[in-house]
Amino acid sequence: MRSARARLAIASLLFALGLGACAPPPPGSLESLEITARRAAERREARWASSEGEAIVRVDGRATGRLPALDLHLRLAAPDRVRLQFHWVLGVLADVVVRGDTLVAWVPSERLGVTVPGLGDTLGLHDPARFLTRALTASWVAPHEAWRTGVLDSAGARLAWTEPDGDAWTLRVDRRGRPVVAEVRRAEHRITMTASRWEGVGGEAHPTWLELVDERAGVRIRVELEGLSPVRRPRADAFALGLPREARTLDWDDVIRLLTLGGNAR
Repeated sequence: MRSARARLAIASLLFALGLGACAPPPPGSLESLEITARRAAERREARWASSEGEAIVRVDGRATGRLPALDLHLRLAAPDRVRLQFHWVLGVLADVVVRGDTLVAWVPSERLGVTVPGLGDTLGLHDPARFLTRALTASWVAPHEAWRTGVLDSAGARLAWTEPDGDAWTLRVDRRGRPVVAEVRRAEHRITMTASRWEGVGGEAHPTWLELVDERAGVRIRVELEGLSPVRRPRADAFALGLPREARTLDWDDVIRLLTLGGNAR
């Protein structure tokens, strides 16, 4: 009898130890915050993988000065397709498509086309279309190693890591696991994204107020997202933008020169 009770006690102890080994991390820990953040980011990425919405964009830069606010219609197709159509009182001001590392833009009023095949090198940013989709849908996911060395504080957590391509990343998440600041550095070039307002809960939440700052270029872009909706099947031509034969074509250096002249003329 005693030996049976002893065996039961040992079995119970082993079972309890087994449960302890598989128990979820304690609430408020980096481990639990990582799980929350990762699951929500994965749900956001799945929900907004193909989506479109409306926004108001404001640009302030050393070369351009403070430009008037523009209406924006945007389309996203994760991981690396973005279409941005900027509108003003006379119609479409500019139509921009970013596919992977290539930008094509059309300015109808000027019959002007811009093609930049190496946009990432120009901006100092790998995968610019992917960066934009992640910024607009808050689908940033830090690697597990970054969480192991992350710093937990009263506002959430700060994570830092270096990608194989050499880019250094910093990501700050709040106590709900939402990415509120993302920063990428390449040498002396730094781009920072801040999401200060949100709509929705959990995996359906998305930022409604974004600020992108490129310190080297001296450009600050504020995006007020007024609506974002999933699109089940985007049209085949949604991310195709061809330039007319008669279009005047510029490269990125030409665009910078024009912006600089416009800024100096103010």
